[in-house]
Amino acid sequence: MKQAILETAGRTFVTADTHFGQTDACASFDRPFQDTAAMQDEIVARFNAVVGPNDLLLHLGDFVGDRGSTKEKTRLATSVRDRLHAGRIILVRGNHDPDRSRYREVFDAVYDLLDFRIGGDEHRVICSHYPMRAWRGNRNGSLHLYGHTHGRLEEAGRSTDVGVDCWGYRPILLDDLVSMLLARKILSLPEKRAPVQPTRDGFGG
Repeated sequence: MKQAILETAGRTFVTADTHFGQTDACASFDRPFQDTAAMQDEIVARFNAVVGPNDLLLHLGDFVGDRGSTKEKTRLATSVRDRLHAGRIILVRGNHDPDRSRYREVFDAVYDLLDFRIGGDEHRVICSHYPMRAWRGNRNGSLHLYGHTHGRLEEAGRSTDVGVDCWGYRPILLDDLVSMLLARKILSLPEKRAPVQPTRDGFGG
């Protein structure tokens, strides 16, 4: 079902962490906009400059920011969605996206974790809002796309932060991300650490 829902007549783009409507987003994430309204207008414009009505947008969470009730967030998400040219938007829910039916209805589909294959089923892609230290198939070359960290976490193996703060406030072509990550080394596990020895009080150390 997930594979079918990803099918599109156009291209597939990926993004995360727009934080629409968050009043302190510019200061918190060092964004070069005058205020939240200017940030929102510019991000929408940059999205529409690359994503068209035949395209699919995978948004990996925090479509809206951390303020407001579910009703307020739904109203804001709806107004922004109406301005975006993307034919379909699939949301992988972030910590600021309400897990409520009326909010989910803004998008074409909503997941907590999205796992699919591309390239004739050759490459597995794991999408989540949060970065993982290890993910399904990571030692076999699978790819991991995430948000949440706003470019402040060192990337590991074939994984990358797709948030707008890392990519000029624009979504990225999925094909370009795949090409970039396939050029990286597969994540290998470090040496196994020694088991923690219990002490008299029950804790290691």
